[in-house]
Amino acid sequence: MFIRERHEETDVNLYYFSDFERHNAEIAAFHLDRILGFRRVPPVVEIKDIPTDHKLVTTFFTSPVGNTRFYGQCSHYCSTEYAICGRPLKIERSMAAMLPGLSLAPRHSWRSPWKRSYSRSKLPQWETDFNYCDSIKKTHPYDRGTRLVDLIDLSILGFLMRVI
Repeated sequence: MFIRERHEETDVNLYYFSDFERHNAEIAAFHLDRILGFRRVPPVVEIKDIPTDHKLVTTFFTSPVGNTRFYGQCSHYCSTEYAICGRPLKIERSMAAMLPGLSLAPRHSWRSPWKRSYSRSKLPQWETDFNYCDSIKKTHPYDRGTRLVDLIDLSILGFLMRVI
């Protein structure tokens, strides 16, 4: 697998789910989130030593040229085919911790009312309805509390991350 250096940019023709070396964006998102005072992006951590957790330690291995490799535990792209590689031991990446299961931490998910359309022929309502925002402000769960302004904050963060 090709390992991207910090100063290198992602190929503009690459579909964004195909770029496995985006830890720099995770680090930048954490710092930008702190500067903006949102405090919503989890910290980025560094694994200095191979962990002692048996399940996780089985995802570390040594490549034929002697580099430490790691693929972690997740439902997508976690296999030796998509492992990240140290040089030879140092691995600089971001790591995300998932929320506990629904039985331990019940929660609800709501789709963003400003979800983009992936269709070239059908525009989403927010692109054609001038009064769309007014109707969203009256719709649950955006009609009370801070959920709507929180969504706006995260949209600003996302926009700035794409601009930087």
